[in-house]
Amino acid sequence: MFKQNFIMLAIAIGTVGALAESLPNIIIVLADDLGYGDVSFLNKDSKVITPHMDTLAKEGVWATDAHSPSAICSPSRYAMLTGRYAWRKMKSGRLSPWDSLSIDANRVTIPSMLKTKGYHTACIGKWHLGYNWPWKGGQRPPKEIIGSNTSTAKNEVFDWTQPIEGPTSTGFDYYFGVDCPNFPPFAFIQNTKLTCDPVDFNGKALKSKGPRGYIHGVGPGEEGWNLERILPKITEQAVTYINEKSSKSEPYFLYFSLTAPHTPAAVTKSFSGKSDAGSYGDWVVQTDDAIGQVIDAIKSSGEFDNTLIILSSDNGPEAFTRDLIQSHSHRSAGYLRGIKGDAWEGGHRVPFIASWPNGNLKGGRSIDAFFSLTDLFATIAGIVDHPLNEGVAEDSLDILPSLLNDTKVRDEMIYHSGRQAYGFRQGDWAYLRKGGSKPEPDWYQEINGIQNADEGKALYDLSEDRGQTHNVVTQYPERAKRMADRLTEIEKSKATRN
Repeated sequence: MFKQNFIMLAIAIGTVGALAESLPNIIIVLADDLGYGDVSFLNKDSKVITPHMDTLAKEGVWATDAHSPSAICSPSRYAMLTGRYAWRKMKSGRLSPWDSLSIDANRVTIPSMLKTKGYHTACIGKWHLGYNWPWKGGQRPPKEIIGSNTSTAKNEVFDWTQPIEGPTSTGFDYYFGVDCPNFPPFAFIQNTKLTCDPVDFNGKALKSKGPRGYIHGVGPGEEGWNLERILPKITEQAVTYINEKSSKSEPYFLYFSLTAPHTPAAVTKSFSGKSDAGSYGDWVVQTDDAIGQVIDAIKSSGEFDNTLIILSSDNGPEAFTRDLIQSHSHRSAGYLRGIKGDAWEGGHRVPFIASWPNGNLKGGRSIDAFFSLTDLFATIAGIVDHPLNEGVAEDSLDILPSLLNDTKVRDEMIYHSGRQAYGFRQGDWAYLRKGGSKPEPDWYQEINGIQNADEGKALYDLSEDRGQTHNVVTQYPERAKRMADRLTEIEKSKATRN
């Protein structure tokens, strides 16, 4: 009803310009590897306090059963921005250094759709969806020269006078950020250019004051580059963008793609020791502070009430966070089974908060209907009254009714692990075609009461077993077969809208 009244008001005003002025600003804040249990209001036993996310949830609405489309980064980002399951295009896990742009030039994205409605669009932060790099001579060099996962590309194979085709080729008017903090080039990219004169930089020498993770080799970078600069700088850029665009008549869309709490955990001095979960917990606190700065900028602009803010994560927490259960009694995935890369819930059930007072997304309400970040496309398209034509956002559903009054919109959805093992949800049932992931440590299975291994097919009733401790595939073979058949049917289909 709100949406219909909103559109009728715009029509009554009578001009496209007036319609654009009345549309909400839209900000998607996507954290990187933030677990369901890393947000303190979602985890009563958390050793990390996240006041800014907690406050936003109390002011808006929050979901208990929201999911990233994949349990790993690049596929989730592709699916969110295109409204299309990533496995329809990306047949592997995350992208590697120097991979090409994964979004086709003719693919409609959230930003390109919003541009038709008069929005200015910006991506600030991590991209990790590939670039068309300016290779010297126009051809990507062989792996013998640039390496594969361990990059050895040097400046001599690039022509930096040519554009770096990335976010601004997919519908964004403006871009500032990095591919990944642990990928070359070890420098900021602004629109289509590096912000420095690059030198050959040894990324393996970079230091981190927390879990470091894997940093990929030698590549072009800014002289003197350090990891602690990244999160503060992209946050500063996001705040500046909000301040500048809030003074304009056109609405804006900001995709603020955080680089944290992904490794390397580049905790700055002011956040060291701010949690009871070690340096990783401190990194989450710093992440929450960055989110708080963006929210404060929106409120200071006077446009908080007419700004749709969506905050979530691209997947569950990193593997090393499992050890925090023993060392700090902190559960990054909450009491969900699994971690980043897993088809179990901990790999893809993520924090989700939405705020839009003018759109009645307020009051601190809990949403229990399940949905996917893939659904953001159709939801935003509905809000701005943009029809979804055939071949656009094929796997996206408008979940605004879920956010407004917890109405169930989705009956089923697909997600997948970092190893392309599919999971399929129907109601409260979760079917895993190849189990959850690799075998877990014995101590982890013991403290979580996991009763049987599920390295093959698995079936769980989440209404009774949210922690997925007991695989009931042998008790319900007919249900498992129906779900397996339906999963195969969707895989072979061109589109699924319900």
